[in-house]
Amino acid sequence: MTRHLIVHADDLGSPEGTVDAISELFQVGILTSTSAMVNQPDWPRAAALLRAHPEWDAGVHLVMNDGRPVLPVERVGSLVNDFGIMRDGTGLLLRYPLISRNQLMDEWRAQIERFIADTGRNPSHLDLHCHYPYVFPAWFRLSVQLAVDFGRVAVRLPFDDALEDKAGALSTAYGGFPRRLIMRMGRRYRQIVAEHGLARTNYWESSFSQEGSRTVPHLLRILDNLGEGTTELLCHPGTEGWRMGDYAALLDPQVRLRIAELGIQLTDYRALVLGAQP
Repeated sequence: MTRHLIVHADDLGSPEGTVDAISELFQVGILTSTSAMVNQPDWPRAAALLRAHPEWDAGVHLVMNDGRPVLPVERVGSLVNDFGIMRDGTGLLLRYPLISRNQLMDEWRAQIERFIADTGRNPSHLDLHCHYPYVFPAWFRLSVQLAVDFGRVAVRLPFDDALEDKAGALSTAYGGFPRRLIMRMGRRYRQIVAEHGLARTNYWESSFSQEGSRTVPHLLRILDNLGEGTTELLCHPGTEGWRMGDYAALLDPQVRLRIAELGIQLTDYRALVLGAQP
C-alpha cells in the first residue's frame, strides 16, 4: 500500500505569526506545502522567505472575504463594503446577486500575479480561503479557470474521494450547511476539476485543525489510519492564539517518527501535478 501525505499550512501572510511558524515547520521537515494570502499584512515577509527558499512548495489562497483587495477599490466595488474591506459570512452570501464575477476574476488574477511577481515563481496550486466562497459554483468555476490559465496547477478541494463518509462532519465543522447540499456540491465540484484535467488529492483531512483536536494523539491517529493514495493534512500553524495548537503538535518529534515508522511518503502539490500529467 502506497500512502503519500501533503502536510499543508493555510494562511501564509496572516499577521497571527504564520510566517515564523510555517518557516520553522518547513525547516524541521514536517511541512511540505503552504497557501499564501497575498493581501495580508505579513505577505512581504512571507514573499521574501519563499523567494529565498524555492524548494518550499507554495500556492495561492484566493481571498474574497478577508482584508482589503489587491486591486484599487474603485475597480472592485462590488466586493467590498463602504470601508474598502471584503465582506464575510452571511453578509457575503446575501450579496451574491450583486457581486460582479468579472471583478472577482480580476481580483483573484491580481492576487496570483502579485504572488508570481513577489516570489519569482508560479503557484503550485490554487484554492479558496474559508468555506463561504465554496457555496456558489460560479465562484468555484472562476478559481478552476484560473488554475488552467496559470499552467494547469493543482486545485485544493475539500470534497474528496470519501465525501459520502465525511459530509456530515463537514456540515458540522463548516457553517452548518445541510449534508445534502454538501454532497451535491462536492460531487459537482469534483466533476468540474476532473473535466478540466486538474490534479487534486484523493483525500483531504481537516479534522486535526478543529477545536479540541489540535493535539499530538489526534494527529497520530490520523497518521495510523491514513488511506492509500495522496492525502492532504490541513493545518493552520501560527505563534498566536488558536493557531499555536497546530504549531506545537506538528513540532512534536513523535509526529515525524510515526510518519517514518509507517512508511508514509511526504510529498507536495508540485509532485502531484507532475504525477497527474499524461
